[in-house]
Amino acid sequence: MTEYEMTERIRASAEAVQIPEKLLPDAIRLQLAHQTKQEKHDCPSDKKNHSFRSKSLTAAVIFLVCGIGIYGTCRMSGGFGAETDEPQYSMTADDAAESKTTEQTDDAASMTRPAALSPDSSDSGESVHPAQQIPVQKSNAGDLYVVAENYAQVYDRLQHSYYSGYTTGSSADKLMDDTAWVESAENPVMNSTSMEGAESSMAEDFSDSTSRSDAYSKTNVVTEGVDESDIVKTDGACLYLLQEDRIRIIDVQGQNMKQIGEISILMDDSSSRVMEMYVDGNVLNLILEKQETQLKQQEGEDVFYMDSDIVTELLTYDISDRENPVFSGSITQDGSYRTSRKIGTVVYLFSEQYMETDGMVKSRAILEENTSGWIPLVNGKPVAADCIYLPEQGNNGLLVSSVDVTNPKETIDQTLILHGFVDVYVSTESLYLYHTDYSGSEIYTQIAKFSLKQGNIDAVGAVSAEGEVCDTFAIWEQNGKLRLLTTDQSGPETENSLFLFDEDLKLTGTLKGIAKGEEIYAARFFGDMAYFVTYRNTDPLFAVDLSDETNPKILSELKITGFSEYLHLWGTDKLFGIGFETDPDSGRTEGIKLTMFDISDPADLTVAGNCVIRNIDYSPALYQYKCVLADPDENLIGFAAESFQGRSDSSYLLFSWEDGSFKEILAESLGEDDAIDQCRGIYVGNRFYLVSPDSVRAYDRTDDYRRMETLAF
Repeated sequence: MTEYEMTERIRASAEAVQIPEKLLPDAIRLQLAHQTKQEKHDCPSDKKNHSFRSKSLTAAVIFLVCGIGIYGTCRMSGGFGAETDEPQYSMTADDAAESKTTEQTDDAASMTRPAALSPDSSDSGESVHPAQQIPVQKSNAGDLYVVAENYAQVYDRLQHSYYSGYTTGSSADKLMDDTAWVESAENPVMNSTSMEGAESSMAEDFSDSTSRSDAYSKTNVVTEGVDESDIVKTDGACLYLLQEDRIRIIDVQGQNMKQIGEISILMDDSSSRVMEMYVDGNVLNLILEKQETQLKQQEGEDVFYMDSDIVTELLTYDISDRENPVFSGSITQDGSYRTSRKIGTVVYLFSEQYMETDGMVKSRAILEENTSGWIPLVNGKPVAADCIYLPEQGNNGLLVSSVDVTNPKETIDQTLILHGFVDVYVSTESLYLYHTDYSGSEIYTQIAKFSLKQGNIDAVGAVSAEGEVCDTFAIWEQNGKLRLLTTDQSGPETENSLFLFDEDLKLTGTLKGIAKGEEIYAARFFGDMAYFVTYRNTDPLFAVDLSDETNPKILSELKITGFSEYLHLWGTDKLFGIGFETDPDSGRTEGIKLTMFDISDPADLTVAGNCVIRNIDYSPALYQYKCVLADPDENLIGFAAESFQGRSDSSYLLFSWEDGSFKEILAESLGEDDAIDQCRGIYVGNRFYLVSPDSVRAYDRTDDYRRMETLAF
């Protein structure tokens, strides 16, 4: 007998039971609501609290109605054993009555935010920090993501997605017409300095030393003006190295490197880890992912089980004294760390988790004291219902919080988007979430745009476009306008397209049928030009003029052997590419290829020079742009690489571009245990530093990159 059949039999037999009036659902909900109001201030909900304050009362009712031992209200292995009335997502008549009663008593289903506060006023009469302002009512992202009215809607959508067998994207018949687009309208840290009562002092730059050079490398990012976290950073005076549970601060201003400071993190669990960091002036931010595991008892039974939750945390430090960093605050949010971005002083933190209702019936799940059991938490509080965006289907929750690092204990805004799976692109003004829809016979990319004004996250609209985005740099915003390159493999022959949208996501221009039979491997937008590489057995580089937004034009196409996986602008008249050389007949790869394209005349693209490294089989630079050092001002191109010929052999390679050719200026062997995707090449002034997980090596740039010293850990 299945669980559903058993539930139906229990329900049928329960219908004959005469229930006392004081134990009818409406009466009980009134008692629960009254009890909830009394307990709110004395017993706030703990994180992921799966127990309920009225346990004995609820258990008695269920026992009376069902005539058997209750199902656990906790999340069960595999998602079963839930207390739901039946495995469906539609609202029953009882649920409707229960919802109405709940709204009359406590209105817990809504839990929306209060009206927005002005920066200089609050209920207490005290001034409000800009990061504590409550954003205005959020807008829908067309029909793609709709703001929830209350938690009941969120519950229904999760149940709908779970029981309907979720597939990515919505049905194809709602997506596109023949124009190929549719508009839709507490203290976890230990170090040598006491952190209690610490105040941030973030106004002055570190070091007044005249020996400090202004030239130092930055993290390679997608968008200029949008910083990205990484495992190694420098501010021109120090190197900051992430190594497992600590940050090492290495002074590089003197003749020799020396460690002057350290931040150590107390890990609560062996699965916890520090992910990445930011360094900006006198502020250092760490992103921590930790797993919280608890032994819980199934309600009403002598059954215990392990329950684990993953939490992402943003820690902020005042490093005005590099030798004694001071912890200044943190925020936490549920879910695994996905990514982050930093614009000015505001960090946008993205985490993700699969959402489920933890086996609660809807009438109980939407009560305020129970929402923390299934709605993700930010700083220990559930995301408000009107900060949750609902798709047609989807159980994954992407949680985005914004934090001003000058007020690191509070969030400016928080937004939860339910989805199947989305990619993230962030410009200086906007956030774009996009995913590929394979649900129909054709392939589409669905895109939602959100504005990022002073840390507030609000939807602008949504669109769909034929094909899928195959490269991180194939989606771009210029002056608030979206530019998109896609590859469509749903037809008899692969095609590529370019779409141009205005600030409101209205389609202004398009190019279709580009490079049939090939797909886009790498892309770059630069001013009013788009450059992209497609590949089958040769590598055509296309130059497209976007100056007329209604009529983009292909200016030229350059074909060479091999293909580029990553493109980087080199000054104003060249484009650097790194990829593979291939045999033009068989397509077999023959080594890593560096190419310098001359784009001084977009109508006549040429190759200024290339270099094939035939004893190299792989480099993380091909797929992880933050592993690449590409600096035209300093004339440096660096990346780690690996050979699998005979035995695994890894090295770090550094090149310059001189007199029309690539010149190798450093080839340093890496240790056998070094993870090459964790190696970074960094320059500060006249020195170059090769940072690997177990050491920092320093080289003199003025003396043919002679190795000066090694600092091992």
